[in-house]
Amino acid sequence: MKRFRWNILSPDEQLVLALSEAINVSLPVARALCNRGIFTFDEAKQYFRSSLLNLPSPFLFQDMPQAVERVLSAIRKQEKIMLYGDYDVDGTTGTALLLLFLREHGAEPSYYINDRFAEGYGLSMEGIDSAIERKISLLITVDCGIRENDAIRRCQQSGIDVIVCDHHESDELPPAYAILNPKVPGSTYPFRELCGCGVALKFIHAIAEKMNLDAESWQKYLDFVAIATAADMVSLEHENRILVREGLQRMRTNPRANIKAMFALMNVVSADVGMFQLAFGIAPRINAAGRMHSAHLAVEWLLSDSSADSRRHAEELDRINVQRRELDADIMAKAEKMLDNHFASWSSSIVLYDESWHLGVLGIVASKMIEKHYLPTVILGGMNGLVRGSVRSVEGLDIHAVLQECSEYLEQFGGHHQAAGLTLRPENYSGFRKKFNEVCADLLSMTQRQKELVVDSKLALDDITPKFINVLEQFSPYGYGNREPHFVSENLVLTGQPKLLKERHVKFSVRDNNGRLFDVIGFDRPDIYAELASVPCPVFSMVYSVEKRIWNHREQWQMKLKDLELCKRP
Repeated sequence: MKRFRWNILSPDEQLVLALSEAINVSLPVARALCNRGIFTFDEAKQYFRSSLLNLPSPFLFQDMPQAVERVLSAIRKQEKIMLYGDYDVDGTTGTALLLLFLREHGAEPSYYINDRFAEGYGLSMEGIDSAIERKISLLITVDCGIRENDAIRRCQQSGIDVIVCDHHESDELPPAYAILNPKVPGSTYPFRELCGCGVALKFIHAIAEKMNLDAESWQKYLDFVAIATAADMVSLEHENRILVREGLQRMRTNPRANIKAMFALMNVVSADVGMFQLAFGIAPRINAAGRMHSAHLAVEWLLSDSSADSRRHAEELDRINVQRRELDADIMAKAEKMLDNHFASWSSSIVLYDESWHLGVLGIVASKMIEKHYLPTVILGGMNGLVRGSVRSVEGLDIHAVLQECSEYLEQFGGHHQAAGLTLRPENYSGFRKKFNEVCADLLSMTQRQKELVVDSKLALDDITPKFINVLEQFSPYGYGNREPHFVSENLVLTGQPKLLKERHVKFSVRDNNGRLFDVIGFDRPDIYAELASVPCPVFSMVYSVEKRIWNHREQWQMKLKDLELCKRP
């Protein structure tokens, strides 16, 4: 069953041929590069061979010089410093990064992270009260603060200087001592898409340069940045690609004790770690702490350095994550049942509300609804008399802009173009639901309502060679902004019988013209198994990616199936 709309890209073939000859790669690989805006030898070299030496100077942030001087002054005078982080992966990793670095270089900072349920996102009054009580004179935010004008003004009035490390958008800047954010109006930093932890890394990079420390003093935290970048779904282009690749390399070759303990729980070999293990293994366990209990548990794991403490904290995060999975599965089942009453064929969105739903997992449920129904989705629960929840968007629809159109019904909202959070009053729920659907209906084209599968090139199985695979591997790490290359092969013939694994995954084989056998695995596609099994001698076209696996010390190639369409018989 063809589930996606296949968009087979067609870059200029003259540019493809020129690039193929310039860097000595096959035409399908050259097409994949051209589809990523890479047309010349130098651009390809930058894509494949960029290093930490290519990172922009941290002092290109306008306020970096005064931010660095303020921290160094605080260290010299032994002032009390507080790090104020968000409760998600980005905020907790950035908080741990700053804390460890500052602790190593003469400071003894404390940290504060909001309770998701009692305080919500941003700088809370409780948090500022805590800073005042602790006699803090310098507060550094991590992954929050750019929209907290009132809270920062209160800090200012209480004699607390605030340095904002954030990456969210804001039209009106807060009265902070210094702002480190690549997205502020008039920013002079050349790369906009750093995550909050990435901004924190640039901060310690600048401090390290000012203190004449060696590069390892800040580069040893690239593993934290890789985890945060994978979790926060920021674009894996340019600087982020370098940070993630280098961070992954550190985790593969010399993981710190806490990460090694988490890999052991995940049954992952360090050398095999990739974006999948970060985004779907480590990140959910960190997030589970803030979703279900307290994000402090995640920070304590990130700070732990002994094997015993690392294992204990990792086991606690794993236990909480199991609870989280059970909870979001229960809410997902209830949401699906609720769709029967709330959803119509003409709807352009999904907006569901149940006061009892646990706020900590609503973003996960919204993401799963997107996967299944592919419509802009809002999942809401209740707390303290207000309705709160998470929003997820489909490709090409800026959900932050949609929420701006609905702002008359909202108490608060914020986020990115693909994901956001919001708060509203119960009496405004119906009006918001109607308005949200109207705005989505106006902005969503018919093609956007079917999920697109971007295909880089047609590919003959005969063209899959060791060199082809080796070059493809250098496209990684994959993620938002740097997708995995996809290819389509036509008129394929099934070899043998398809198999259904665990009632969910389809597995089968195809041969090339030279008789080579290729294994194909399609995760969560039982529909394809049913289709192949129901037709004698099926012939089909298939979209897939190719990966190299080591099995029993032997190198194997496997195709990861994305979609399939049976060929019409004459």
